[in-house]
Amino acid sequence: MELCSLCAGIPIRTHMELPFYAKYLLIAAYLASYNPAHTDRRFFTKQGRRGLSSRAKAAAKGKKSNTQLTGPKNFQLDRLMAIFYSIVEENVAPSASILCQISSLVSLNLLAQITSDDQIDCPKYKCLVNFLSISEIAKQLQFDIVQYLYDFV
Repeated sequence: MELCSLCAGIPIRTHMELPFYAKYLLIAAYLASYNPAHTDRRFFTKQGRRGLSSRAKAAAKGKKSNTQLTGPKNFQLDRLMAIFYSIVEENVAPSASILCQISSLVSLNLLAQITSDDQIDCPKYKCLVNFLSISEIAKQLQFDIVQYLYDFV
């Protein structure tokens, strides 16, 4: 991992070696943390990808707050998996290895598990990766993350 520092001297990750699907899981986690849940249909379904009318865009622009400034929000595992399966380009069978990669991302402090370990029915997570790092990961996958972020549309 290469490290660079911001003006405050806080190191940030600019290059990460992660497995292929772990990168997509991290992107999905970032999208789940920074996009409101009500926008999932708009960004991650075929009907929603067509776009909104200009009147609807203007109305939404007046209401929305900058989620990049307010920080990441908690999300449930099922939402993470729905976004993951929507953005990954190939058919991926649900498997234990995908769930193990989520645990690995938590142990690497890229995701935080918000709920306790005994609450296994609907665990909640939060993405701890900043925009610069997730942009770099998305660039490695040739994935345009900006078109999926509520703040940039």
